[in-house]
Amino acid sequence: MGVKLERLVKKYYETLEEGKVLGRKCPVCGNVEWPPVYACNACGSTETEWYEMSGKGTLQSLIMPTVMSFKPALKDLEPYAYGAVKTEEGPERNAMVLGITRQNEAYIREHMPYPVHMQIVQRDGFKTAIFAIDPIEGEEKAAAAEEKGSDTLNRLMKIVAKTYRKDLADLNPDMSFEGDLKAPSVVFVGLVAQLEDEFDKLIGMTEAAAAKTIRGLAELIDNTEE
Repeated sequence: MGVKLERLVKKYYETLEEGKVLGRKCPVCGNVEWPPVYACNACGSTETEWYEMSGKGTLQSLIMPTVMSFKPALKDLEPYAYGAVKTEEGPERNAMVLGITRQNEAYIREHMPYPVHMQIVQRDGFKTAIFAIDPIEGEEKAAAAEEKGSDTLNRLMKIVAKTYRKDLADLNPDMSFEGDLKAPSVVFVGLVAQLEDEFDKLIGMTEAAAAKTIRGLAELIDNTEE
């Protein structure tokens, strides 16, 4: 039995390396065991078969870690919490759940059972499967918008630095074209013309001037249709 269990563990971890999470399904009663074991805990059959888990589940209960319970070895996985997770196939386990913060804790508790999904993470010399919360409504769009805005701002900062002959390190997004970057209006007109070429958008001079700061100009670019 020891050799058989060893092979089971080996197969499980080898498949994690391939990006798949396996359980064992009983052909007699249909029960799924995860983490995988050979014997079915529902009917006792020892003829279980490998079964690929969907990775979906729900968070049933939640415990937020305290400062004293945070482990240095898990620093790269923060933020996280602990809770009872029920997989789509049935097995329920106490597990680490990524993505839970003090800011979204109340929302998640209010919407329990909250959807989660399996995530394969690299640890020291091996991979293991844990869980992460599904995106909170609106968060995914906000993150995408933030990433897009950050890209626009970074590109804009480089163009402003070149146009105004400034060191990029000396610029910050809230610098004003009316004060910090004051220059002959022809320079600003030239900047706007460059931006139209760079971002392939038609930017009105009146709107650009009203933006006032580098950040404001970046927001105008993002909100202007091509």
